[in-house]
Amino acid sequence: MKKKAFAILTLCISLFAAVALVGCGGSGGATGSGGGAEKPAADMRTDFIWFKVEVPEGVEVTDVAGDTADRAQFKFTESEHASDRFIPVFDSDKNADELFDYEAKWNASFEWTENDPVKYNGKTWRNASYTHSGGVTTEYFTEAGGSVYVRIDNVEEHKDAVETMMKSLEFADDIAEAKTEAMDVKLDDIEIKR
Repeated sequence: MKKKAFAILTLCISLFAAVALVGCGGSGGATGSGGGAEKPAADMRTDFIWFKVEVPEGVEVTDVAGDTADRAQFKFTESEHASDRFIPVFDSDKNADELFDYEAKWNASFEWTENDPVKYNGKTWRNASYTHSGGVTTEYFTEAGGSVYVRIDNVEEHKDAVETMMKSLEFADDIAEAKTEAMDVKLDDIEIKR
């Protein structure tokens, strides 16, 4: 009988402590400047099926290459160059080095210059820049179940937006399959988070 009473008393004390902790805004171990539990940051990335990316203010989603999420492009609206864009491209047939070499050959007449690799969101991106009549275009290349490159016009003019987008860029586990699925999705049906 004593053991049963002791167990009930222990349970009551535990429940009272839990209710008191919740009533005071605690979470049983979380600390924060306001005394309450810290909420995880909201995921502000928009899901374009084969990739997710944060779309900051001053960046508009366009469909210049087609009307599906498979071909989403991003235009920097506050730009002196009307054509400044952020364009992700997937190539299932080439690895990142092969795609880099292909683009280097294609853009050789524009003084293709390789830059130091950079890291964004756990991926290393090999990159290069070239100058043309619209300014400077930079292309970033990485492995992702094939290869992905991102073409960005005039990075320095859009530095904050580019950093936000590159740091938030994440790809589907199976990009080829996700791109097939994206073919049936209209860009108008995608909710852009801001």
